[in-house]
Amino acid sequence: MKLTNEQLAALMVQIANEKFGSEVFHRRHLLTATEQVVKDRGLWEADDDGWSSSVDAKSNGLANIDYRFSHQLAAPGLITKVRHGYWRLSNPEPPKPKAFTQPACDVQEPPEKIITQVIRIVRDTKTAATLKERYDFKCQVCGEQIQITDNSFYIEVHHVRPLGGKHLGFDVVENMLVLCPNHHTMFDFGVPRFIDALHIVIHGKTYTLTCKHELAVASVDYHNKIIASQ
Repeated sequence: MKLTNEQLAALMVQIANEKFGSEVFHRRHLLTATEQVVKDRGLWEADDDGWSSSVDAKSNGLANIDYRFSHQLAAPGLITKVRHGYWRLSNPEPPKPKAFTQPACDVQEPPEKIITQVIRIVRDTKTAATLKERYDFKCQVCGEQIQITDNSFYIEVHHVRPLGGKHLGFDVVENMLVLCPNHHTMFDFGVPRFIDALHIVIHGKTYTLTCKHELAVASVDYHNKIIASQ
């Protein structure tokens, strides 16, 4: 399996949050859901299909997932046993608010001004920050560098397979692109399509990415099949 023990455990917690939230779930349901996600992402290897020597009949890959359930979720207390075979997340994430779009309407006079507060999650991990420096804070598509002060620049990191939600992408460099705000927005809306990991097409024009790291083929394929097709 092309996952470290920590990545596999984190993936299981993500899936549990997405599928079950604060509800009680059966252990095997989480294991099989994790197995399917790992396969869908192309992270399942040939050895994982081998027959496990564990007590229950299962593949090597499923046995590995089962082992991580016990030793990296149950043991540290990330999940709590409710009764035999049934568990729940110890600290489930709160449900995400549903988006609401105000219907368009014609107004005769300017509307009153109101104060609103927006909470935005900004992911700028050490991995993302290091990748920005590797590209000298320049967009991999157009090479733009936005200078703020003499010694500071603004650039964004895009996750080719988005994090969280239904996408469950990983926060690793193989799933990241360094982009200016314009091209970041285009990728979010699925405007570019990958020809391969080094070339994209935007409105019929081909661009060669400046690449100082390697993108995961699975992330590229996911973007083309899921994000760009929407």
